[in-house]
Amino acid sequence: MSSLILIIDDDPALRGMLGFSLESAGYEVLEADSRKQALQVLKQHAPHAVVLDMGMPPHEHTPEEGLAVLDWLANHQSPAKTIVLTGQNAQATSYLALKQGAFDFLEKPVSQEALLISVRRAVLFYEQAQKLKTQEGVQRVEIEASLGEGMKQIRNQAEEKLLKQVLADTDFNVHETARQLGIKRENVYYLIKKYGLQRE
Repeated sequence: MSSLILIIDDDPALRGMLGFSLESAGYEVLEADSRKQALQVLKQHAPHAVVLDMGMPPHEHTPEEGLAVLDWLANHQSPAKTIVLTGQNAQATSYLALKQGAFDFLEKPVSQEALLISVRRAVLFYEQAQKLKTQEGVQRVEIEASLGEGMKQIRNQAEEKLLKQVLADTDFNVHETARQLGIKRENVYYLIKKYGLQRE
């Protein structure tokens, strides 16, 4: 089965070029021209990798739209690996994107060779992460924490992220979530209430 790649870019010519390169290399490609359309696609499909333009209308000259997509992916525990495309101010934009969980970044104009190398790596990392999860039950939970925050806040952040991840994996099945986490169902209900989590 071929890997699914989502291209999010408001430039139809660039989208077409990137899509053609990826399809020629054997990937299945979905396209979106805005943050709104991207989120609709992401709610219906689970791509292995996302190629994301950071500057899209109505904020073409800032990374706001791209960061909002990265934020959605993080909040919904998406395992997709995101490769961001940066135009102006590549250094600052790539820093923000990587901080927000992006896997890699490419500077425009993007060469076909650079795109394929990055997508190949992203898909490989995606597949290995899924393999770890199914074969060994290993999941990575990444947290952003400054050292001054104190252990309690960091522990809460890790607890919330892990709970969100397992609830997403089990389709909000409390019984199965409790089993996977090795805690009682009442504790899962307590944590759901504590962090104000709701089924999508």
